[in-house]
Amino acid sequence: MYILYVDESGVEDLRSGTTHFVLLGLVIPGDQWKRLDDILDRIKARYDLSGVEIHTGWMCRRYSEQESIIDFEKLDRTARRAAVEEAIRRRAGVLGVRGDRNKIKSYRRESQTIRPYIHLTREERLGCLEALAKELATWGTVRIFAEAISKPDFVPGSLTPYELAFEQVLTRYQAFLDGMRMRGIVVHDNNTTAAPRLTRLSRKFHRFGTFYRQIENIVETPLFVDSSLTSMIQMADLCAYALRRFIENNETLLWDVVESRVEQQNGVNVGLRHYTGKRPCMCRLCVAHGRR
Repeated sequence: MYILYVDESGVEDLRSGTTHFVLLGLVIPGDQWKRLDDILDRIKARYDLSGVEIHTGWMCRRYSEQESIIDFEKLDRTARRAAVEEAIRRRAGVLGVRGDRNKIKSYRRESQTIRPYIHLTREERLGCLEALAKELATWGTVRIFAEAISKPDFVPGSLTPYELAFEQVLTRYQAFLDGMRMRGIVVHDNNTTAAPRLTRLSRKFHRFGTFYRQIENIVETPLFVDSSLTSMIQMADLCAYALRRFIENNETLLWDVVESRVEQQNGVNVGLRHYTGKRPCMCRLCVAHGRR
């Protein structure tokens, strides 16, 4: 039995946000899940992140509160946390005096999101992510399947970007399972907007197949879980973020590490497609996918 952990990076809306929408699945052998999960926990513990969700996008950001503290990196982790909490209170107080309710509400959400990581410098946060990525890269039985959609090149039709990406990832997962003569399940980050339509789409695929093949080895519709409680979903998030940032900003710190886990056949990266519609593209991903 295999488990496909799925998460997205970027905004699906064609009119706003990122230039790409990425949906990525990380395939783990079911009988190895506990051992690999324990390894991730040990890495997180080194950074005092035991039981904390690894949210790659937020960990990569610069925190202005930290940058306002003199010699922040010289403080121990307890002192860092206390200093940043004080900086958060000061900034919230300034916003409160100004009376902008929308900005206050937005800042409260932002500060709540970064709180688990404020005891780490940005270099340490990136170091944690790199350590997790390097560990994943050593897992020879793990595979990545992903669809990266260039939104400016996407022509709206019967499927949305999310649905098209889901069909592509599911099709490649089915091909992998068929080749291994194994069954598999899909575990997806609990996206309340996407969950109902992906469940309906999965039922349709189970009955009629995708555009490319019948779905015979995937059991049930996706199981939607809380990413804060599931380390493997967090690793899928790391890989999805790394892929999108590589495409959009040529950032290689994380993607260069995990790219080797993309499913290959005869030297071709069959597990990953960079969708650009009719526009020719000879980027590194497209060349590796065999695009001509």
